[in-house]
Amino acid sequence: MESCPGAKFREEGLKPSSCETLNEEWVRKKVLAYILWNKEYLLEEIEEEVPFVLDTGQEVFHLKVSLVVRLKGRRVLMIKCGPGSILARERAALAQARLLDEGYPIPLTAVSNGQEAVLLDTVTGETLAMGPDVFPDRNQLLAWMEKFEFRPLPEKRLEMEKRVLAAFEGLGLAGECR
Repeated sequence: MESCPGAKFREEGLKPSSCETLNEEWVRKKVLAYILWNKEYLLEEIEEEVPFVLDTGQEVFHLKVSLVVRLKGRRVLMIKCGPGSILARERAALAQARLLDEGYPIPLTAVSNGQEAVLLDTVTGETLAMGPDVFPDRNQLLAWMEKFEFRPLPEKRLEMEKRVLAAFEGLGLAGECR
C-alpha cells in the first residue's frame, strides 16, 4: 500500500513531491502555469512548496504552502492549491498567510482548486474577488504593493492563528497529504 497517493505518479517520471496527491500536484501546476503565462510573473518570483513549521507548543506540524509570489524582495501573495471546495480551505489559508513570514502577514491570500479561486485580504479576511480569474497580474500587484502595510500582527493574534491552523491540520481539513 502506498504511503501517499502521489507515489505512483512520481514513479512515472512526473516527480511530484513525496507527499502530494495527484490532484494537489495537478492544481498547483495548473495555477503556476496560468500565472506565469497569463499574469506575466517570472518563474524566479514564485516559490513552490514552501516549507512551514507550525509549533503550537504542544504539537509540531510540518506543512507546505503551494505557491508564494515575491516581488521587490517581499512575499505579497500566497496561493493555497488543492482539489475540492475552495471555501473549506479559506480560513486555514488565511491563518497560514498570517504566520508564514515572521515579520508580517503576506498581504494577499488566494485559494484555488484549478477551476475556481478566491482572493482574500490576508489581514482583514475580506473577499476581494471570486471566480476563475482572481489573480492580479504582475503590474497590478506591483501597483498594489504601494498600498500594502507590511506590519507584524500582535502576538495575541498570532497565537490565535496558530490555534486555528493547528485545528485544521489536526482534523485533516487543511487539504495537504503528509
